[in-house]
Amino acid sequence: MIRRRRLPLLAATAAPLAAPALAQGERYPNRTVTLIVPYPPGGSSDNAARPVAAKLGEALGQPVVIENRGGAGGSLGAAVVAGAKPDGYTLLVFPTAVLTISPHMMALPYDPAKAFEPVSMLAFGDGVVAMHPSVPARSVPELIAHAKASPTRLRFGSAGNGTITQMTGELFAEAAGIRLEHVPYRGSAPALTDLLGGRVDLQFDPIAMPAIKDGRLIGLAITGDRRSPELPHLPTLKELGLAGDSGLSFHGLAAPAGLPREVAERLTAALRQVLAMPEVARAMAPVGLRPNFEAGEAFAERLRRDRELFGAAVRRTGARAE
Repeated sequence: MIRRRRLPLLAATAAPLAAPALAQGERYPNRTVTLIVPYPPGGSSDNAARPVAAKLGEALGQPVVIENRGGAGGSLGAAVVAGAKPDGYTLLVFPTAVLTISPHMMALPYDPAKAFEPVSMLAFGDGVVAMHPSVPARSVPELIAHAKASPTRLRFGSAGNGTITQMTGELFAEAAGIRLEHVPYRGSAPALTDLLGGRVDLQFDPIAMPAIKDGRLIGLAITGDRRSPELPHLPTLKELGLAGDSGLSFHGLAAPAGLPREVAERLTAALRQVLAMPEVARAMAPVGLRPNFEAGEAFAERLRRDRELFGAAVRRTGARAE
């Protein structure tokens, strides 16, 4: 793999020592709830957050707003939430990587296993292998053959260092027996812009689905566990024998550690309702997302398991932060 340099991270404020109890008679929430999306607008986490936020506000009876805090592979926004008061008013919309991959690739100002209270999964991501039309290949086998024959490495763009979009590319290269050059961006949307402009060759990200459907990019395969209804003709990497041994891509909601039990219960009850709404599923589908509710110990265990799986994958592939 190519040699990579480390990015500095801003230090988070110290985590609260104890969870605040709700005042007697006070009902959560009684003011605006902020969802921190640790990437720029237009990326997969943003696409998962926006249809949920609108309906979650209705379910909770208070406004739910989104604040985009991009940078350092999502770690800057996560640090804001890690240092926030655990009262349910500042929450993190996180992709798989922020709590499971980043700790194996970066020096973080917080411990992902201790700084957050997992609330609920929001959606699974059916990612896609997207390619610029200038690459002389129209299938995964042709891409692999071209990469092996080319004197220069193909470049793939990701949402940033330590993201699932980087790790999927690293695992694909490992399984295919090829070498790719990783180019990190500050989010999926800037990476897609450069892919459309031909400044990178590949992207492993559901955000590319609309551009594949309208013919601006070439779709090669689905990175999720099943074929996508948006691009049903594309095989999965698993079908092609190229799926890496790691967890599935998903987006979830987390709070600072120490969230009061009654607040967690109120949030999960509202999210169970919201994620079952057909209109939420319709809003997510075009960008390769499918709503999925999973909370409590089942969700916490998924994070623990994926942290171990991705840790092994990072060590095996030699992936590093640029």
